[in-house]
Amino acid sequence: MEKIKAFAARLGPDEQVELFRWWVDSPAFKRGQLAALKRELARGLDDLANGRYQIHDAAEAAKLAEEVGQYGRERLKNQPQNP
Repeated sequence: MEKIKAFAARLGPDEQVELFRWWVDSPAFKRGQLAALKRELARGLDDLANGRYQIHDAAEAAKLAEEVGQYGRERLKNQPQNP
């Protein structure tokens, strides 16, 4: 993986975008994404079956959504900018 990252870093921006598009469209990437989704769904179903969940009313859900959004905005703000 490190060799691929090093190679990609030497590419121009347009070539990097093309490489990214190729990878995202590849069957290997899609299989990996599907496998990860299945793992997450299985974990969620297991949590649900074993009573590991919380119920929120609309106000609590809105507050939680705002907190998640704020956390995401802070993370984006603190990331180094790519030229």
